[in-house]
Amino acid sequence: MSWHTLGDSAWLATFSGGDADSRLKSAQGLARRIRRAALPEVADVVNGYDSVAVWCDPADLMAVGGELMELSDDVPPDDESDFRRIDVPVHYGGEDGPDLLPAAASLGLPPDELIALHAGAEFEVATIGFSPGFPYLKGLPERLFLPRKATPRRVLAGSVAIAGNQAGIYPNDSPAGWHVIGRTPLTLFDPTAPCPAKLQAGDRVRFVAATGPCPEISSPRMPGGNGREADFEVIDPGSRTTVQDAGRPGYRSMGVTRGGAVDPVSLAVANLLAGNPPDAAALECCVTGPRLKFHRAARVAWAGWRDGGRVIDVSAGEVIDLRSGLRGVTGYVAVAGGMGGLSCMGSAATDLRAGFGGMGGRALWVGDRLQVGKRVGIMPHPGNWRIGWPEVPSRTDVLEIRCLPGLQAHRFPALARKMFHESLFPLGSDSDRMGLRFSGPRVAVPEGFEMISQPVVAGTVQVPPDGRPTVLMAEAQTLGGYPQIAHVISADLPLLARAWPGTRVRFRLVEMTEAIDAWTSLREELGVLRAGLQCLTSSPCC
Repeated sequence: MSWHTLGDSAWLATFSGGDADSRLKSAQGLARRIRRAALPEVADVVNGYDSVAVWCDPADLMAVGGELMELSDDVPPDDESDFRRIDVPVHYGGEDGPDLLPAAASLGLPPDELIALHAGAEFEVATIGFSPGFPYLKGLPERLFLPRKATPRRVLAGSVAIAGNQAGIYPNDSPAGWHVIGRTPLTLFDPTAPCPAKLQAGDRVRFVAATGPCPEISSPRMPGGNGREADFEVIDPGSRTTVQDAGRPGYRSMGVTRGGAVDPVSLAVANLLAGNPPDAAALECCVTGPRLKFHRAARVAWAGWRDGGRVIDVSAGEVIDLRSGLRGVTGYVAVAGGMGGLSCMGSAATDLRAGFGGMGGRALWVGDRLQVGKRVGIMPHPGNWRIGWPEVPSRTDVLEIRCLPGLQAHRFPALARKMFHESLFPLGSDSDRMGLRFSGPRVAVPEGFEMISQPVVAGTVQVPPDGRPTVLMAEAQTLGGYPQIAHVISADLPLLARAWPGTRVRFRLVEMTEAIDAWTSLREELGVLRAGLQCLTSSPCC
């Protein structure tokens, strides 16, 4: 076993030697031991097939590393009596399993024999990833090994599928490149339940053939606004406005990304202006902001517009229009007291990919009505003043982004690494909260290189087969199967979140000390802002 830094916000233990089963058991055992240790600085622990990732704040990275080294000495094997055995009913074939017949034909098997082999095997949940609650199941009989489909398509929640040497179950309607042979009515992920994921790593699973068509899976009722007593209303939501806060750590082992604001610095600025804690829920705006009508008097602040960070008082019946004037592609609107009544799994953050949190897992619509929470902070007085910080990249200048070496950087050809760090990459318009995609020169992927999916972090720079670098952002998946050439440092990720499509980016390699120093400086600047805003309250601090 060896430990590596995963960017500046996580550690990764990798296992080599032995067979795949022993590496998986070692990874699962270490992950369980770290969770049981309950280190206060650790935000998440996730095991892959031959690796374990441990997330923490960049300021705690080195201290956490020392504790992990001690914990990972002489990891005992897992006690199999701890694992649950779960039967999963499956309706095979027909509309529930549209790929059963073609898969059987490709394998040279009668459909009934394929079903018997699949239902006769005992599977183990190796890890949870791809999407919330999605189990990667090992134990597929070798006779059923099939390559992935050439063209992914959308499948229904509960779809039971096979690909390569694995099986899986899609908890939600989802794009899929696996062969769907059946469907289960079990709800595999319910964000409103005390334990949202039905399965967890190490569980044993058997599929039981069921008769008749699969019953429809009822969607959990999501928390949301739109109450009659709402404090403000959306007249125009802008291009993509969502409710976001600092995210929901602690659920990555269930396939749930931390999510939250793509630019936590600007979120903190807007909240501090409104007198809220820096991680309170606010509106995240992309490209254009909203037009809002307030039914009660409120104090409203925003950050990311050309007129700077501002705070104003609005009266009952007043409308504010923020549809134009964003300096960067992302801005935040905060209301004193934050957003009320939207908590899901300990956070109000909207997870657009998984479809939960915020206003039912979606962007705001016209007519949405939201509540304001209870005011808990000291609010700066409105006035003829502005906050020009944080920095917003110019559309015309080159944006230099600092990064650390990726785990597979050494596998890329030397010329590819040189080109990656010396070239300019325009930010693509097909970027989103999951990842920023770049055009420009194509990075040559390692020839013939195959890798087992490993945990990834916000800031991971993956290179897919088309050679377009992709920087993973707040809503990135928990596991990734593309080689990692670099990791953007945590202090520079907010800069990327503000950059407009077309902005030319250069990725500069730095040492870990610079990454941690940059994070420390960023936190100090937020502290200076907080202290300065206290001088604008009724308290005589200055």
